[in-house]
Amino acid sequence: MVVPRSIRCVGLLLVLALGACTPSYVRHTARVQALAEAEQYPEALRELDAEAGRESLDPLLVVADRGALLHRAGEWEQSARALQEAAELADERETVRLSEELFGSAPWRMGTLERQALHTLNALNFLQLGRPEEAAVEARLTDALHLRQHLEARHRTELERNLALVPFDEDFRAYLERLAFGLYVSALALELSGNEASAFIDYLDAWRVTRLAPPGAPSHLAHLTPKLVAEARRLARPELPELEQAHPEPVSPAAPDEGELVVFVEAGRIPERCVVPMGETSVWSVCARSWSHVKARVEVAGQSQEAETVTSLENLLLRRGALGALTDTERAPSLAVNLGTAVSWLLIPPVGGALVIRRVSEVNNRMAQGWLSLPAEFQVVRLPVPKGRQVVRVRTATREQVREVDISPGRPAVLVVQME
Repeated sequence: MVVPRSIRCVGLLLVLALGACTPSYVRHTARVQALAEAEQYPEALRELDAEAGRESLDPLLVVADRGALLHRAGEWEQSARALQEAAELADERETVRLSEELFGSAPWRMGTLERQALHTLNALNFLQLGRPEEAAVEARLTDALHLRQHLEARHRTELERNLALVPFDEDFRAYLERLAFGLYVSALALELSGNEASAFIDYLDAWRVTRLAPPGAPSHLAHLTPKLVAEARRLARPELPELEQAHPEPVSPAAPDEGELVVFVEAGRIPERCVVPMGETSVWSVCARSWSHVKARVEVAGQSQEAETVTSLENLLLRRGALGALTDTERAPSLAVNLGTAVSWLLIPPVGGALVIRRVSEVNNRMAQGWLSLPAEFQVVRLPVPKGRQVVRVRTATREQVREVDISPGRPAVLVVQME
């Protein structure tokens, strides 16, 4: 029997389509994530390198995971280098090559929230390395507005266009687009650099973002309010009446022999992307991964204080997934190729059908990717501490970490710890 040429072409295209699919990064790095959750970071890094050597894994996800794992291991310098490499590669991928889109080799592109988290981790790296100026540069990029300008200046890319797909309360847009924790880290870095006016502005922005969070969002900065009142009064800021209304109680001045301790806690496990049913079809969304959701408690110099969640990446992802914003890993030219593929199916069904199958497979494969080494939440404890060397205990119900810090008046000491 002679097989018609059109069918042979379709068969060839289907084979090419299946061959174009890259391995699932999440599936191939499952052991890496298990080792990381067990805090076996050297083993996790070796496993990551082994998997990257065996499979054609996405290099952006590999280097981003390497940076996050080094960060969790306290290897701040190596982590900073890896995350800077990841940021450069992410920038390169903002330039969409239509040949890649058409022939099934388009790379995974980092979504806005993941990119914000990348700069946040790197800012914390630089704070731990005692380089606040570099931390401030990284942290300012965590603000979605600054990040958008940073990328669009070169690539004219709209990062959050899909937030408009589903109507939502405009009052919550700041919470969905701006990373309060990134603004907080930026403010602290500026404070450590001696730029008090700019630090005040970023602290105030972070505080306002948390106050604009939707009901049920675990995003709070109550501990920052008295500091903002004191700083607004000292700097003669016009925002003082707004802040005094939020905190009418008197603000006590810091004792001359006291400093400040700021503890950043990275807690939990970020959700992963998953397919969920919606009516008679299924759509890409996010599914939370199990973790305790317990707030850390910091004990130092006879004080005990529970951490506040400033930013929950888990909450943001779940809310943005419900809004259809997960597709911010796609770009406008990619969507144009999707449309062209659908049109080709209408005009030339045999060829178009094969292209549609390949395109759906490719897009689904990219949507399945994710950066799972990120924490679910960024928590903060900030409290006055007597000067000198202090023992700091960070506790949850099942874990404890003990660190020592040197406290000096006039310059906050910074700790970054990872908890369940």
